[in-house]
Amino acid sequence: MRARKIVRRNWLVHWRSRRSSLLLSVLTPVMFLSAMGLGLGSLVQERNAFGGVEYAAFFATGILAASCMQTGFFSATYPVMSKITWQRNYEALVASPLSVRDIFLGELSWMGIVLAQLAIPFLAVMTLFGFVHSFAAVLAIPVVILLGLACAAATFAFTATLQTDEPFTWMFRFIVTPLFLLSGTFFPIAELPSWAQVLAHLTPLFHGVELVRMLTLYDLEVTALWHLTYLLVLLAAGIMLGIRNLERRLLP
Repeated sequence: MRARKIVRRNWLVHWRSRRSSLLLSVLTPVMFLSAMGLGLGSLVQERNAFGGVEYAAFFATGILAASCMQTGFFSATYPVMSKITWQRNYEALVASPLSVRDIFLGELSWMGIVLAQLAIPFLAVMTLFGFVHSFAAVLAIPVVILLGLACAAATFAFTATLQTDEPFTWMFRFIVTPLFLLSGTFFPIAELPSWAQVLAHLTPLFHGVELVRMLTLYDLEVTALWHLTYLLVLLAAGIMLGIRNLERRLLP
């Protein structure tokens, strides 16, 4: 598959900063979970509201999913805009044997690798902290990668239509931040008003958080199929729209 050439190119660029990237991948969850999970979590003694688990574990699983969602969004904004508009990397690539489809799938594959570099150390740190209650937790890694890729593909499709980066400010302010706060990351959505609960069920982060918690803290339920289907459909739609929009942008 020619898309792997894009992955190789991005890996060679990333190689120079590999040490700092790996260090941050480990330090970030340690510092965040220590400060917010153990620090703030020690003040929350109630367990019934969190399905019988400690708040620190509830919080950690939500942050794992939310971090991958944010990484997916960001990876498909400024880095992609730079290659389309400012550095014009993609214009050079379409002049080669690579197709627009190869470019899109190659970039998305690289984003998956970046997400794995985030998710694996994060879950390992969660395990060391005692926030993982099931051997099925290892399946949370492909789930959060799927969540991040679904968000990245949809964002890539949007970025391919832009002429400036100004809409990113509004997207992070009015889409990404509300998703982070109101999709069950910090507290159960049952605490929200009815209309907000309906909106939460429409967001990709909610489905990702629910799947991660089922795999790491609770038992798997039939609703896991619905959560998984939602993310797969969002990813498929993002890929189709992304390839179409990028073709319209790059090809005469």
